[in-house]
Amino acid sequence: MSKSLLEAFLARIYVDAQARERFLSDPTAEALRAGLSHDEIEAVKRIDQVGLELFTVSLKRKRQRQYSKHR
Repeated sequence: MSKSLLEAFLARIYVDAQARERFLSDPTAEALRAGLSHDEIEAVKRIDQVGLELFTVSLKRKRQRQYSKHR
């Protein structure tokens, strides 16, 4: 699969709470739905789930700060 497909999948689980929830409950199924290759699926299954949650909180805070600066 293409690198951009994997990147889009990762971006989606970083910012979309429902996609992240589906991924955390069944990483293989969610990665298959996204059309990832076998190697990509194996790689995303090894994502540190605690780190993923911490990163998403960090992104959310960053977006909130940026939004409040532009208001």
